[in-house]
Amino acid sequence: MTERVTLSEPGDLAGFPVVRPPAGLHRVCRGVNGTWWFSSDGSGRFDLEPPEGTCYFAADVYAAIREASRLGPVTPRWVAEREVRNVSPPNPRARLAGTTRKAAGSFGVTNELVTLVPYDLPRRWATAFRAHAFEGIRHQLRHDQRARPGGISLFGPAGAGAAPDGERRLLDIESVEDAGVRVIDPPHSAVLTVVS
Repeated sequence: MTERVTLSEPGDLAGFPVVRPPAGLHRVCRGVNGTWWFSSDGSGRFDLEPPEGTCYFAADVYAAIREASRLGPVTPRWVAEREVRNVSPPNPRARLAGTTRKAAGSFGVTNELVTLVPYDLPRRWATAFRAHAFEGIRHQLRHDQRARPGGISLFGPAGAGAAPDGERRLLDIESVEDAGVRVIDPPHSAVLTVVS
């Protein structure tokens, strides 16, 4: 049995609630990559079509770890290859679509906006928000159990952004485990059974 989706298609978004980004944005990414990557390949929930893209942040490090790991488990190598980035929004007055505001419900927004897989319908919402001059979206996060607008998705030209990388620090196992994500060594090949 297929579940019925209650998230509607985006319609006229005139009057949709507007919010501003928080003062601090947090992201977990590979140490070799820049902080600002605007995804447009469809792998992200709110990816826009080229030539635009979407850069994903969280309101705190806990949420950033949970989103980057997708709740794991992860290996110590996964942790060692990543950094936590803390930045300020390039435009602190950016107009973000406030999807967790009560008024958003009258436009057909449900929590499925952040849980629905595949991402086709959420991507259509992102496209509609952009068409209505929003510079991003403030939303809940799929992997953060706290009921709060912990996600900030900013729109910009697809690919690497030019904003500063901000404060960088190595991700550590303790922080990952504090976020409820298990860090485990991969099993040695000697304990694996190969089935042909």
